[in-house]
Amino acid sequence: MLKKLALGLLVAWAAAGFLHEVNEAVASYDQRQRAVRRFTWRFGAPEPSRLAQCLQQARREIPAGSAVAFTSPDTPRGAAFQRWRWASFFLPDQDVLPAGDPQAAYAISYRMKIEDHRFEPLRRLPCGWLYRVNGP
Repeated sequence: MLKKLALGLLVAWAAAGFLHEVNEAVASYDQRQRAVRRFTWRFGAPEPSRLAQCLQQARREIPAGSAVAFTSPDTPRGAAFQRWRWASFFLPDQDVLPAGDPQAAYAISYRMKIEDHRFEPLRRLPCGWLYRVNGP
């Protein structure tokens, strides 16, 4: 009797472990474990694709080797940094600097407009603006 009980407990424990592993595998496969995010920073994802379209037009206007300041809203938190990094990737011929850098000759704002007398709007982009940076 004791052997049958031990064997039954062992089978139940193995079945529970198996079901737990299957549930973990399925949850990681369909990404149920991840927190819900508005965007994902991978190639082909909507957010980097929109940024690439925006910067493609700006790239035609900005001379190669120019210093470009890039700014965007930081919503959700940390998104501005990610967008700045992607902007650096999508503008390989320019030196992409953080917003407010005094060395910048041009500025790109993504999903916002800069209201400052030092920034002269040059062109409306699909998701932002291209500016020429004037002196202080």
